Amino acid sequence: HYRIPVYNFPYDIEEDDEDTVEENAELRGLMPFAIVGSEDVIEVDGRRMRARQYPWGIVEVENPRHSDFLAIRSALLHSHLADLKEITHDFLYENYRTEKLSKSVDPSGMMSGSGMGGVGGMDNESMDPQSLASQSVRLKEEQLKREEEKLREIEIKVQREIESKRQELLARESQLKELESRMGRGENLQGGQQMPGGFGGTEQEEEAEAGMER
Repeated sequence: HYRIPVYNFPYDIEEDDEDTVEENAELRGLMPFAIVGSEDVIEVDGRRMRARQYPWGIVEVENPRHSDFLAIRSALLHSHLADLKEITHDFLYENYRTEKLSKSVDPSGMMSGSGMGGVGGMDNESMDPQSLASQSVRLKEEQLKREEEKLREIEIKVQREIESKRQELLARESQLKELESRMGRGENLQGGQQMPGGFGGTEQEEEAEAGMER
């Protein structure tokens, strides 16, 4: 009625998973939410609960049959937090700013809307529709540039992490090869020490053989 955009928990049956569709459909069915809040803690049947007490009864804050508090708290703080932030910043705020910057100017140079003042440090008298449009485009380009810089920083960070992991893997492979080489040299050395005793005999055996010949 007042042309206020309302978040209606959107979902796509073909693209979203079953849990998302079911959750958003349930939240959409609760709109408009009935929220009850209270700072009073009341004990009922041995249970302590936050509730409002009236002459006709008690309204429990965290009882889904009495209030939608749990549902809206979960949506705002957990399941839909990121989506709400993106829509608020990228859609609602951008549309509002574009609308304000695109307001027409009357012949006297004053904004047709009230309460605008200057935009970007400029007086209303010096702003015409063309300059407003240029300002809007410039602001959008600056935003896109900042987003590109953020993406570039993320890309550089990821590349550094990949390179670090690669160097770590190469170092481990080098250590493994060196260990295998040491083990191979140790086996060869042990085999070489056993060969003289097996083929040439000991010094005592050689002396005994020489005495028998004499």
